[in-house]
Amino acid sequence: MTFEHPWLLALPLLYLLARALVRPRPLAAPFPSAAFLSALPRTLKVRACEPTLLLLSIITVAALSGAAARPQRVTVLETPRKARNIMLVVDASNSMSAEDFPTSFGHASRMEGVKAAVSEYVRGRRGDRVGLIVFGNTAYLQCPLTSDTSLVDQLVQGLYPRMAGDGTAIGDGLGLALKRLRGVPGESKAIILITDGVNTAGQVGPLKAAEVAKELGVQIHTIGVGSGTATMPGAFLGGAIGAPPGMLAEFDEKTLRQMAQLTGGAYFNASSLEGFQEVYRKLEKLQETEQDQPDRRLVEELYPYLVLVALAAYLLGALLKSTLFLRIP
Repeated sequence: MTFEHPWLLALPLLYLLARALVRPRPLAAPFPSAAFLSALPRTLKVRACEPTLLLLSIITVAALSGAAARPQRVTVLETPRKARNIMLVVDASNSMSAEDFPTSFGHASRMEGVKAAVSEYVRGRRGDRVGLIVFGNTAYLQCPLTSDTSLVDQLVQGLYPRMAGDGTAIGDGLGLALKRLRGVPGESKAIILITDGVNTAGQVGPLKAAEVAKELGVQIHTIGVGSGTATMPGAFLGGAIGAPPGMLAEFDEKTLRQMAQLTGGAYFNASSLEGFQEVYRKLEKLQETEQDQPDRRLVEELYPYLVLVALAAYLLGALLKSTLFLRIP
């Protein structure tokens, strides 16, 4: 336990010193002579009055001074000595509804494959700080950097195609991620971009965003999703509502490779769930630069308890003065 203002603990001593120096003037008896009063026996109530009230006043002053000193219980939570800052930038555009992820039950959409793979990756990132950005026509911050990976996992499970519009603003997604990483201390900062790789919207080009990332020292690892081209679903299967059946979902590896090479990252092609698992194993080797993090301190304020003690002692003293220890002039 520590005190924020320990010097205030000296107030009770100052109170006792002032009480000793300033003696109260004795009350005068309204009689010609009060000598006969000294001969009367002192009852237990009379003998207990002064020390009891003195003790309660000391408790009141001591508790108030202790509360003013702000006692605190500090609990140190050891955090991992090393941690990474990873911002996930996930494509949620129309083309992510393309069904070219092979499963034991047929083919799943790219978005379903991404959700399964990213969820598994996030659950394994305990000790690291992970954030989530989703982009379509525009980019949205779903979750800032946090060590609560279970929260990020829940948000990933809620992703669906076209939640951010029909387009694919890769550059805007990267720009928002760089904005969130720019003020983060340490050198271990990376972006994992997951997309089908065709930029069709946004105000910032993907390569321009990659140049900014290079200047900021942020690596961009790109993951191309899909098998190259895939048939888009029509108005069924909850995918691209209103999209004509048979529309092809293109896949551009060239831009993703250029972004990764420009920032010192790596490009991966994940055409299946197994491919994603291999990607994440390789990313573990790439992200070896880690940053130290201080231990977390939980501070619990204890002064309310002392305030209650002071209040109880003061009220008890006032009650005794007006009842049991009542003095009538």
